[in-house]
Amino acid sequence: MLLPALAFAQRSNAVPAFRMAQPPTIDGVIDTENEWKDAPKFEGMLDATTSAMSQESATFWLAYDRKFIYFAARMGDSKPNAIEATNYRSNVPLDGDDRIVLSIDPFGVLTEDSFNKFTINPRGASFIEIAGGRAAKREWLGEMLAAGRITETGWEVEARIPWKVMRLPRAGRHELRFNVTRYLRRTIQQFVWQYTDGGKPQNYGRWQAPELPDTTDRTVKLLPYTFTGWDHDNGRVTNAGLDMRTPITSTLDFVGSANPDFRNVENAILSLEFSYFARLVDESRPFFLEGQQYFTTSRDAPLFASQQIDRFDIGTKIAGKLDDKTDLGILNALSYGSQNAFAGKFRRQLTPRSWFEGGYVGLRQHGIGNDGTFMQYHREFGPYTFFAQQTTTRDTEMGYGHRYNTGVAFGKNGLSGSTEYVEISDEYLGRLGFAPETGIKGYTAYIEKYRPIGKGPILDTDAGVNAHFLRTMQGDPHRTGGETWAAATLRRDSTMMVLDYSYERFQGNDDKVVTAQLVRPRGNPYRNLQLSDSWGVVSGLPFNQGSVVVKYRPVEKMQLQATARRLKLGDTTQDQVILSGSHDLGNDRSLNGRMVKQGRDVNAYLAYRRSGNAGMEYSLILGDPNSVHTRTALVLKIVMPFELGRH
Repeated sequence: MLLPALAFAQRSNAVPAFRMAQPPTIDGVIDTENEWKDAPKFEGMLDATTSAMSQESATFWLAYDRKFIYFAARMGDSKPNAIEATNYRSNVPLDGDDRIVLSIDPFGVLTEDSFNKFTINPRGASFIEIAGGRAAKREWLGEMLAAGRITETGWEVEARIPWKVMRLPRAGRHELRFNVTRYLRRTIQQFVWQYTDGGKPQNYGRWQAPELPDTTDRTVKLLPYTFTGWDHDNGRVTNAGLDMRTPITSTLDFVGSANPDFRNVENAILSLEFSYFARLVDESRPFFLEGQQYFTTSRDAPLFASQQIDRFDIGTKIAGKLDDKTDLGILNALSYGSQNAFAGKFRRQLTPRSWFEGGYVGLRQHGIGNDGTFMQYHREFGPYTFFAQQTTTRDTEMGYGHRYNTGVAFGKNGLSGSTEYVEISDEYLGRLGFAPETGIKGYTAYIEKYRPIGKGPILDTDAGVNAHFLRTMQGDPHRTGGETWAAATLRRDSTMMVLDYSYERFQGNDDKVVTAQLVRPRGNPYRNLQLSDSWGVVSGLPFNQGSVVVKYRPVEKMQLQATARRLKLGDTTQDQVILSGSHDLGNDRSLNGRMVKQGRDVNAYLAYRRSGNAGMEYSLILGDPNSVHTRTALVLKIVMPFELGRH
């Protein structure tokens, strides 16, 4: 163990800035004799969990000019025939492919959400994740040019990333922090150029120090839409609206939406699962996704959850950074004569490893007023994290309520855990938030160990225990229980097996549930089988819950998925079936549809979309993606992007 540890200790994390006089041709062929000859080169990768040196070679080049960052990566692979590269388009998730990620933090905050991430697979398909969150609109998100190829010894990629897609400090020379991550699909392993686990943010790469341009964009980006069509219930339907985005500064954006229509947005669906409490579906609407991270108010029971805003007539949002250390998010959504929803939040970096954040959320609706405040302090000490939160609400009907929680978390070398005290009063009510359980106080804790295994039939294991001890605010017993689980993945075919046991005493009942799950192969979103079965006793009644998920790609550009779930509690049975499919017709055109059956309710739709391009987009939709029942409707929605002003 001495030699790997010594090699790790001697690795430099500094890369000098190099300004390209002649930009490289982005064709996926790394020309080190000419195009990349003078660009700084850095090498090697470490296992993201154990810090052991990777046996596969990795070489990188990094450079820039006034408009772009240039990045190249040559990845060795001892089994090139096993390289996965399914996707070929830009701005698409690449979770099932071999891929490389260049992560850049221009402000040196060094938190997970401060990095801009640029992902590329061996075919040059790409995906951008901008710090703070961006909607999936190419006109707003921006794009990078990337190309790649598979070789006899592995694969290599080149990329050109516009400076202007990121929020940047003022123009001039700055040291940027960065890292490179590799996902090796066949072994389901993650490697990093610089190892930062166990509270080592100082290990992040130092790009010393490019001269950043002034990226202030003085244009107003407009996305007006119109739709027309026919609906069986309403006859002819027509409408129009507008989305817009413009920078206030190089780090702060204004976003607006007038009379938005989300009929072409396929909402996520809650899976059929037993729960004593309400659950929250993921957000999918572009207006709320833009700058979403600047409005985060808690890991759980958030004071603000945009899903609680069903519709609005006028929406405005300011999101971004006031300066290098201060984040800001302000949102207002108005429905004429109905409601006004407001959310505001700021975060101030106090030291490189601590910050304070606070926020206010308010709702006025049909004579009801609801106000909430949020404060949190976060401090990291090596592998330990301390956090403390206080949230208050004041409601016309419920009066004053509060939520306190504080705790300590730990993470290093695959071992993680936390312990937390939580208290939520009976009167706590954030009408724009999500707190499914109130009137409780007590403790929660968990510990988990992930362990990769270098040899043998088992690829890795994961096991853990969590527990909660909750009482009512009056001190009476409320919910006490815990869960333990163990998982293992086979090396030969990446089959993952999970066994879980949970126990909880709640409402005078002893709930006991065993769950067995099989996923084959793990980590492949294109061809995958998931089986799950749970059985036991819940609320004093026999309980059984089973599910089957099949993902299949019959040809390169077609993806199919089928999900079937059944839940039985005593004499009551519920069923859910979801069938979905998509077919790529080109880089920016697709045909997709979905059928959802829940109980006796059935809804199906089919849509042709031209989107993800830089010009006019349109959707022709037969049915309604988010109706409960199938609707006889045919609607054409057109979005016509254009800009006002100049760069």
